[in-house]
Amino acid sequence: MFKMPPEKGGAVVGRAKSLNELANLIKTAPLEAVLYHAKGHHFGPWLDMLGERSASSALRSLVINDKTARVALLRALRS
Repeated sequence: MFKMPPEKGGAVVGRAKSLNELANLIKTAPLEAVLYHAKGHHFGPWLDMLGERSASSALRSLVINDKTARVALLRALRS
């Protein structure tokens, strides 16, 4: 479940049931939601649960900054 940060109301902005759906949300969700989940390390456990260990590992090594978050996350998911 993709949510806005709690300080922005925590509204659900999307749901992902697959790697492709996650990639689409990373592309289209509000940047605040993407950063909230990326900086909170929320993607790794979800990917581990799906058996996507290589993508999860790639995300753990990322340094997230506000300007390149979407591109960095999408590249890591493709690896």
